[in-house]
Amino acid sequence: MRKYTLFFLILLSSRIATAQEGVWVVANVTDQGFSLTKGEVRNLFMSSGTSKKYVFDPVALSPGNRARAIFNAKIIALPESRIQSYWAQMRFSGRMTPPKEFDNLDALLNYISSTDGAIGYVPADTELPNNVAIVYRSF
Repeated sequence: MRKYTLFFLILLSSRIATAQEGVWVVANVTDQGFSLTKGEVRNLFMSSGTSKKYVFDPVALSPGNRARAIFNAKIIALPESRIQSYWAQMRFSGRMTPPKEFDNLDALLNYISSTDGAIGYVPADTELPNNVAIVYRSF
């Protein structure tokens, strides 16, 4: 019986840790049922900012933020150093600029909430303003 109890506790704690490691991609869009694929999210944050229905204004949390590290690992699939190098090349060539960065979650959510088409990521289970919709969930 002790063996099963221990197994159950380990399983439960791993599910809780997984929930804490998730991120939501959220946007200020008029269609609350709108959703994106992982590939579309990656493209929005690493290139054009456009999707099948909207022109987005991607925003990000500053380097060192836990949600940013999770987003980069699970969605962009690149380490921070590679992402920084990519954006340095894009800025130098004049082709693109990186997403605007915010130092904290409240500032990011205020910007998304007040800017049509703004899109960003937040830790899963973040309380969202009424006009901000979840467009992708990563766990």
